[in-house]
Amino acid sequence: MTNILRNGSRLLRHTLLVSLTLGAAAHAETIKVVSISPLTGPKAGLGIELRRGAEMALRMYTPLFNKFGHSLKLLPLDDQANPTRAGLLSRVLQGDQRILGIMGPQNSGVTNALATALKASPIAMVSPTSTNDALTGQGWTYFGRVVAPDRAQAVAAAQYIAQTLKPQSVYVISDNTTYGNGLTTVMQDNLGRLNVTVAGYVGASTPEQVEDAVRRVKGTDPDVVYYAGTDVAGVPLIKALRAAGVKAPFVGGDGLYSATFTDGAGPAAQGVVFSSTFAVPDKLPLAQRFVAEYRARYKAEPNPRALYAFDAMSVMLRGILNEVERTKGGVPTREQVIASVRKVNLPACAQSAMLTCPNLTGALSFDPSGERRSSFVYMLEYGKSGGVNLISSEAVDAAQLK
Repeated sequence: MTNILRNGSRLLRHTLLVSLTLGAAAHAETIKVVSISPLTGPKAGLGIELRRGAEMALRMYTPLFNKFGHSLKLLPLDDQANPTRAGLLSRVLQGDQRILGIMGPQNSGVTNALATALKASPIAMVSPTSTNDALTGQGWTYFGRVVAPDRAQAVAAAQYIAQTLKPQSVYVISDNTTYGNGLTTVMQDNLGRLNVTVAGYVGASTPEQVEDAVRRVKGTDPDVVYYAGTDVAGVPLIKALRAAGVKAPFVGGDGLYSATFTDGAGPAAQGVVFSSTFAVPDKLPLAQRFVAEYRARYKAEPNPRALYAFDAMSVMLRGILNEVERTKGGVPTREQVIASVRKVNLPACAQSAMLTCPNLTGALSFDPSGERRSSFVYMLEYGKSGGVNLISSEAVDAAQLK
């Protein structure tokens, strides 16, 4: 009888173990997230940085999901920095219900178009780099960003121009993108508040427009030229200005924070000052392990945007994981993920271990509009050989931007 009971007990334990194993296997799913950025075309350089940052976050979080029997899969999608691709991307996203979150897009114009296209059937979105002010004013409960908006950047840049350069007049140039137009608009407002005269304003994105902009600048002879736009469009502009003998300081927005700009502009990049919502990686103590791992994996130096992509994907995955943990292994719905991501609160860390400190750029949480509660704006300058020098940094609270 004793042997029968022992054998029966072993059989029961074995049956329960098999049952639990089969149950876990049946419950296990592949949870998908996407990164959206330009992966082809002239703006692919920065887009690839975003994808790499997302990849590194995924590798860090994968073991945490594996504990619940779930696997993670990253789907990198190419938006070519073109807002007209939003409809196609939206159809791809809606075609696979296992996609629970979006890291991106990179550009404000694409972000606006995609978020609008997803309004009827939303998916959680966290952009690492889209700075247009209007994005957090649409009432999108499914959108957030980890970068400070244009108006924060314009405040810092305008103060630097007025207080440090002390110009009589500034000529303002946009590259005709949503980003460039938005930043130049708030920049002109801030210069006006500081009693700095705007000598003129023009859009320049084609060779003919760049030539026209140079003529206008030479005609007004401003003390400073301010440019907001992409790195790609900034190269021919700064080279044309310097070739035409324009020696006025050239100040820009964070679109210039790119090896594409320094490589393309060459010696003309030296002395260019730009505001940035992206920190210099070497100046962030918590980012040192990330930088080392990035170098080892990709055999390259990380652009700061890769760090913000890492943080954006970390917030997304933390939000999903919180729901998985709450339901003891369940896979959340898109609606649950949207609510969970908005509630994520990652405090500032005191050590650089990435798993215990998944937010490299400081404390990270969102206000009700999706704006980061606390962020930084930096004033930086290109030195010799494309090196970056930190001029100043300023903390910005979301409440100050209302």
